[in-house]
Parts: sequence; structure tokens; C-alpha cells
Amino acid sequence: MISIPRVSDIFLISIVIGVAISYSYLYLFHIIFAIIIIFSFRRFRKNDFKFDLNIFTTNYVYFLPLFFSWYLLSVLWSINKAYSFQYLFYIFCGIGIILYIVININTEKKIKRSIKVLGGIFSIQIIFSTLESFTSFRLPISPFSDIVNFFGREPSLQPTLDSFLIPSLIQSPTGFQWNPNDLAIAMIMLTPFFLFLKKNLIKWVAITLISLIIIMTSSRSVLLSMGFLFIIYLIFYKKQIMSVFLVFSFVTIFFSQIENFKESENSQIADIANTFSAISALLSNDLLVGQSLSIRQELALNGINALYETYGFGVGGGGSIAVQERMGGVDGRITSMHNFWLEVMVDSGIIFALIFYCWYLMLFRDLFKLGRYSKNYFFKYLGRSISLSLIVFIPASISASSVIYFLPMWLLFGLAITTLEIHNKINLEEL
Repeated sequence: MISIPRVSDIFLISIVIGVAISYSYLYLFHIIFAIIIIFSFRRFRKNDFKFDLNIFTTNYVYFLPLFFSWYLLSVLWSINKAYSFQYLFYIFCGIGIILYIVININTEKKIKRSIKVLGGIFSIQIIFSTLESFTSFRLPISPFSDIVNFFGREPSLQPTLDSFLIPSLIQSPTGFQWNPNDLAIAMIMLTPFFLFLKKNLIKWVAITLISLIIIMTSSRSVLLSMGFLFIIYLIFYKKQIMSVFLVFSFVTIFFSQIENFKESENSQIADIANTFSAISALLSNDLLVGQSLSIRQELALNGINALYETYGFGVGGGGSIAVQERMGGVDGRITSMHNFWLEVMVDSGIIFALIFYCWYLMLFRDLFKLGRYSKNYFFKYLGRSISLSLIVFIPASISASSVIYFLPMWLLFGLAITTLEIHNKINLEEL
């Protein structure tokens, strides 16, 4: 019989791997998750469908049934029932990830083992992504792979693409995440876990590689979030104000030379420079019609108008996609919100969105306190790492078309809650 820790290892690995082991839209994760549900149901039935809610020492888990129930209820007024049920499936899987982690990874020994397992599989992703960035290596399931069609997926390198886009795309890593933006988000969420390591060699090698991977994805929001991450890290976690001044000085010098970088013969350097130029335009509110950032503004405006039409109740899970489709798609093709926080509000309504935002901020608050005041070094490390990851996820998540089914996000939520749960249990046992 497979022990719980072993099952947990496999489950966590399947979450990280995600689309990398899949056929069409069926992931290895789905198969393992389905098996876990079956065995959990059998165990639940043996206990006469009784579950002890007193095992939880925090209130964060109790929000999860509300999360699912509200999206289920919103089907009644949803503008697209098919999308709503699709979103329900996504949320069901996400909540399932959280609950499994909280219920089964519930001791200091188990979470230490889980962090090691996750560190190993994420390290493999870093290696693969680095190879994708600087060599011709591609994972078979990569959208830029020559054999991706054998896995029920369409390749991204279509003959109809503009020729100037192809060199940049070929060098864009995707790792286990299918597309560069999602990989960039996963990498920046991972960064704090290396920043707070004591082992300097591992720390700086990993951070260097992660930074290069993010740069090679050319994800504007994540590149901006990377700077935000280090500023927050230096000010609030290291209290090094002078270092922040030096960072700003470096950035100023970089931007003064950005026009020269834009003329570089290296397509990737030129693309990065154009990315930073677009960010600068965003900050100065000087955007050209047709730029991706301008497109995001139009997507946001369409969503806000739809929210207004529903008197703040929202258009139902996935309804934001239907809203963009109703408008013919922004730029004739884009239908996802490209803003997770606004997507939640447009889909679920203002009241629920505010509840979710509060839940998220309270989770961050408690983890930040844990990282600052805990006497246990391991939980201090987790508190700092997870809280900073939650902070940087806020701006970084805007990079992707949608993160509602971004498995690393749900994994982070699960680790966040179970860290607080285990720490509370240890404190109660010591009393």
C-alpha cells in the first residue's frame, strides 16, 4: 500500500508538471486527482459521510465552499452556461488541490518533505526552461515543438505568422506551462523561495537562471513585477533602503540607453528593449492604439461595462470571455480578460470579489507575521517566501490571459494555508 506522503509527492509533482504530461486537455494531474477523489469518497463513506471540521485551526478553508457555491449559483444568471460550468470544473480542481494539501500535508515533517519534492521538480523546470531559452531543445509538448501535434495540440509556429516574430518565438521558453507568460508567472512566484535560502550558491545560481528565463519570455507584466519583487524584498524583508536607491539608479541608466538597445541586431535584446519601452509608455499614459497594453485597456473597459450592466452582480463564471466574444473580440481575436483580479470581479460580482480580495490579503498578512515573528526557522522561511510570492503574484498574474486554471496558483494557496495550520497546531501542542 502506498503511504500518504508518497501519494502526496506524486500529486504535487503532477500539479507542477501540468500540461507537460498530457494529451489534448487531459493532464496526468486529472488522472491522479480523479483517483484521489475516488479513494477519498470511499474513505468518507466508511466514516458515514462524517468529517471533523475541528481539525482546522484557521478560517481560511471555510472560504472555499463559499467560493465554489457562489460560482455555482452564478450559473443562474450567467450569460454563457457552458463557460460557467467550465469554470466550475476549474475551481473544483483548484479547491481540490488546496483541500488535499491542507488535509494530508498536515505536519512539519510532511511539509518539509513536500517542499523538498517541489524544490526538485521546479529545479528540473528551471533547467529545461534554460535549455529552451538558449538552445534548440524543446519539450515534446511545447507549442514550439515539431511533434506537439502527436499530443493533440496545435503548434504555435504557424506558416501564417509574420517572419519577424518567428526568431523571438523560437527562443521563448515555455517549460511545463505551455506558454511563455504562464512560465514567467511560475518563475517569479518561485523566486522568493530561493531569495530566502541560506545557501548562497544555490540561491544566486537559481535566481540568475530564473531572471534569464523571465527575460527570454518577454513578458512585460512579469518583467515589471520582477523589479517590484526586489524592491519589496529589500525594503520590507531586508530593510535596505540604500540598495533600493542603487537599483533605481541602474534602472535610470538603462532607460537612458533603451533606444540603442531597440536597434540591436539581436532580436531578443530588441524585443526586451521594446518591452521596457512599452512599460514606460504605460507609466506615462502614452500608448499607441494596437499595442498589447492598449488592447488590455480595451478588454478591461468591455468587462467593466458588462459589470455595470449587471448592477455589480457579475456575468457568471467565464462570462467575461462571452462578453469579449459578444464584442467581436478585441483586435478581432482576443477574448480573455488578461487581468485575473478584474476577471474575478466581472465574473463573480463586486461583493464576492471584495470578499476574495480580503481573504487573499488576510492570508498574506498572517504569513508575513509568521515570517517576521516565528521562532521556528523553517516556518519563518515559509512565511517570508510564501508572503512575498503572494505579493508579486498580484501584478504578475496580469501577464497571462487567465490564471483561473493556473495550477501553481492553487498550489501556492494550499501551501499558504497548510503552513499556517501546521504552525498553529505546533503552538497549541506546546501550550
